[in-house]
Amino acid sequence: MTTDYRRPTGMSSVSKQTLFLVVVSLSVLGIALIYQPLPEGFPQPWKYRFLSFGAHIFSKLGYFGEQVNLFDRIHILRSLYYLFVGCFQIRNPEHNLKIYDRRILNVGVRIFEPEEFDHLDKMPTIIHFHGGGFLLGCRDTYDQVTYALANLTRALVISVEYRRVPEHFFPAALDDCMSITYELFRNAAQYRIDPERIVLTGDSAGGNLALVITQSLINDGFRPRTACLIYPALQFFDFSLPSYRLYLPRNILGVINEQNFLSVMSKLSESQITVTRDILFNNHTSANDKKRLRPFLNAERHLPISLPFDIEQEGNDELINHLKFLISPKMSPMLVSDEELMKLPPILLFTTEYDILRDEGFIFAERLRALNKELYHHHFPAAFHGAHLLLYGPLKFDIAYDMVEHIARKIHESL
Repeated sequence: MTTDYRRPTGMSSVSKQTLFLVVVSLSVLGIALIYQPLPEGFPQPWKYRFLSFGAHIFSKLGYFGEQVNLFDRIHILRSLYYLFVGCFQIRNPEHNLKIYDRRILNVGVRIFEPEEFDHLDKMPTIIHFHGGGFLLGCRDTYDQVTYALANLTRALVISVEYRRVPEHFFPAALDDCMSITYELFRNAAQYRIDPERIVLTGDSAGGNLALVITQSLINDGFRPRTACLIYPALQFFDFSLPSYRLYLPRNILGVINEQNFLSVMSKLSESQITVTRDILFNNHTSANDKKRLRPFLNAERHLPISLPFDIEQEGNDELINHLKFLISPKMSPMLVSDEELMKLPPILLFTTEYDILRDEGFIFAERLRALNKELYHHHFPAAFHGAHLLLYGPLKFDIAYDMVEHIARKIHESL
């Protein structure tokens, strides 16, 4: 009898396939970590590369899972967002903050109240609108930021939980934030708020909401103390700005990429139109729109570098018809006349270098300076979009606290 010492063919094949997949996966990870281009002086680059690559992979897996009806990609992304950011809620008794959730006009809010205000009738107040592309953020994922703002400014902080896409279309988020803000201004005494010391603040989509609502309040006779805008989304008119062209292909945090950008644009509209790459070449606007709005967002005039902008270019009729709301002042608050900008209260503006929204922030600042408006603009040259959220947990970035401390100090000075 002879013995066959050959290994089972199937086992060998599986082992080789597994080894091949592991090697390929590690190679891809290594390439992503090592070769992702970052600006010189970028803080904690390896942690950023790991975070960006991981977010990119989860985003891709979510997209493919959604295509085969395994799960809802948006809810997966929201859960991951909470897992890595929102669940690190810091509560230090020495900070002397009372924290509670309530509903105002059927909109959820989280309130952070310094205990020394127990016997005050009028409190300085920050109304905070979270970011997340109108899609991902919530008061839980922003809890560590709003907590820090309340502690550092010693002001009442009201964090608004507005409705998001895709469950609710534009202008649901704006309607919620608008109704809350008007209620607080009109009935300030009922909420023990000083109506002359109210700051509206938000980042990204929240910064968009803060500026839109500030403009509306002023036109209705109310006077916010200031608007604090943290890398705000100020316009949805020109996506040929250099910062869009430079950073959108780089998958900032793996989530701010072209695919997700188009997805959010599609979900904002009640028509549920599928937004194509045409929008990246400004084909969602007509030639008349371009001629009318270009003066409000002229990169050639306000930026050291600009890309060609064809003012005669006619766009995609379907996009033009369904996306008109994107270029209205309720969605693009920078697309207004100088006369409207002159009405604004003092503005606190914070921008970051590694950000598709960088250039519109700079153009906004230049327009305000040309009007001699009171403006404080600080640019974080070695920071990325969303960095100020990463205060605690395994994804903590040292620059996050520097950013929040700087923002809180300027808000405190304005109050």
